[in-house]
Amino acid sequence: MDERAVSPVVAKTLAAGLAVLYVAGMTSMLLGGVVPSYETGAGGELSERVLATAAETVETAVPDAEGTVRATRSVELPPTIQDTSYRLELVNGSLRLDHPDDRLDESITLSLPAGTTLEPGTWTSGGEFQIRVSGPASNRTVTLEQ
Repeated sequence: MDERAVSPVVAKTLAAGLAVLYVAGMTSMLLGGVVPSYETGAGGELSERVLATAAETVETAVPDAEGTVRATRSVELPPTIQDTSYRLELVNGSLRLDHPDDRLDESITLSLPAGTTLEPGTWTSGGEFQIRVSGPASNRTVTLEQ
């Protein structure tokens, strides 16, 4: 006769168990699929912005002036992309972003005045991105500095 008091306890325990299962299922679904793909997408957009900013800095660093020039231009770039450091490489007329995650690698061809020589170089994230331009108008040299 006193078995009626067990019924509400069992019902509440089952309801709490179902709620815990629902929360656990949603958490594993988000962390297993939705969140990592969002992070990769956000990392890809950030790497594109970083590369565009760096390329603009390189292209605008070369002045269109007569005579010998010595100039340095710098810009702050994010220290990491997806919590990992990256490199910018100046090679063969292009600027390349190299990230440990190959999906985030980007490259852009630079538009520079005629007579501009690019010295191959590498800049590693974490410091200020600096470009040094030197030389006469007929042969300006662009160098990455750490």
